[in-house]
Amino acid sequence: MSRTSGRALRAALAGAAVLLMAGCSGALGGGSGGAGTDTDTLTLGLSRQLTSLDPGSSGSIDGDATVQGAIFSSLTKIGPDQKLVGDLATSWRQDSDVQWTFVLRDGVKFSNGDPLDAATVKWNFDRLLDPTTKLTSGPALRAIIARVDAPDAHTVVVTTKKPYLDLDERLSTTTFTEQKWVESHNPVLEPLGSGPYQLQSVDLENGATLVRNPNYYGDKPYYDKVAFKVLGTEAARVQALQSGSVDAAIQLDPQSLTQFAGSDRYTTGSQWSSWNMTLRINETKPPLQDPRVRQALNYAIDKKTIASSLLGPDIQPSSGQVLNAPYDQVNPDLQAYPHDPAKARQLLAEAGYPNGLDLELALSTGTYIASDPIAQAIAQQLGEVGIRIKVTTAQFPSWVQRSYTDDVADLIYIGYSSGYRAPAERLRIYTSTYSQSHFSDPAYDALVDQLTTATSREQQTDLLDRATQEFHDNPHVVFLWPQPLTWAVNKNLDWVPRPEHWLLPQDFRPKNAD
Repeated sequence: MSRTSGRALRAALAGAAVLLMAGCSGALGGGSGGAGTDTDTLTLGLSRQLTSLDPGSSGSIDGDATVQGAIFSSLTKIGPDQKLVGDLATSWRQDSDVQWTFVLRDGVKFSNGDPLDAATVKWNFDRLLDPTTKLTSGPALRAIIARVDAPDAHTVVVTTKKPYLDLDERLSTTTFTEQKWVESHNPVLEPLGSGPYQLQSVDLENGATLVRNPNYYGDKPYYDKVAFKVLGTEAARVQALQSGSVDAAIQLDPQSLTQFAGSDRYTTGSQWSSWNMTLRINETKPPLQDPRVRQALNYAIDKKTIASSLLGPDIQPSSGQVLNAPYDQVNPDLQAYPHDPAKARQLLAEAGYPNGLDLELALSTGTYIASDPIAQAIAQQLGEVGIRIKVTTAQFPSWVQRSYTDDVADLIYIGYSSGYRAPAERLRIYTSTYSQSHFSDPAYDALVDQLTTATSREQQTDLLDRATQEFHDNPHVVFLWPQPLTWAVNKNLDWVPRPEHWLLPQDFRPKNAD
């Protein structure tokens, strides 16, 4: 980018920020009490609509998964300190390269009083491992698990198809319900779990209300009741904070946070997160099948200027891989694609598109921080090398559903996280067989398969480096940046932010509470 065009871009981004702030201006509402002072109810803002509370359906941590995380239990769990501990399992061991044994705690009950034992855990795994299931958590588990056995009421034995070093952490997000409940109820809207809370009511578009599970085996959560409110747009999140109607909200544009900096109600903050933002590329269309066109997309965008202007001065471009430190182990030899419009034009011409091409970029409304001004900045920069962008927006449920179909947009602005750090799972999101992939890359897929079955940490590191190098050289995304975790939380509350974006009610307590 020339110095003149760089100044123009920064001016445009600053203008976008001013407009965004103008739309969010206003004084904080409410009195000196407000949310956070009621010891009976905790009110939390979710940034995405709910789609399913069935534990077999994987969902966004900014929506379904957080509510599920309050209702259900898993064999293991990761604490706010990022350490792996037992949940239903009191202990576990790796018996061989392909066999793990988990010992369950005594006396676990579902919220309706029914027992949860090893046979229940086995049924839940069998439900997901069934090749005919439509549950979205099934395919990922079927890729690694051969079978699950329950030799007695307190023992679960998991046999993997091949070696899998990170199974104990991987299973921290696999949760369990009851067979007879599923057979007589709709688990999408009527979940039964054994976690700290149970469902009182749900409206997928607007939120859910939970109450304490009287049969929970763990430490009793502080709050009797939790109200989750869906705040699906930036304006909705800001308005809820201005009115004092929520105790905590995340996914706030950095520009919006500034108006709460002097608030007597909220503490605000921003930190690194595990979310990695990319433009996924639909390679079912001829222009995008050419790796030179995909490389041109990477060279054409000034990621550093966009990220620092709209997400915060500390946000740096991803280093040419779909992993970000400090959350992930990364390939230290890779660097971000430099901003080089001349190189982008050269590659487009070599690929047969000297006059550019027309592409659609699809956004999910309100899902990601500053997504609208980011999309406009990306469109402007791609336009400068002849790639004409049409930006389309949709609500999250319809947007994500479209991403699974052949009618997917040419480019999708999308971010991914996970509740665990397993390197293979972080890279599997970008394999050819992933549900939102629209390309074929046997070489990369094979490397991720080998990474999945690594038998030592040294082998795992070597394969991670090889897989990320392959994906860097033959990109199927535009590498962008890690999205920061931003928040506003009532000053009366103690809460440790989690980089994955969990907003679990059991993590909250009033300050100085016993």
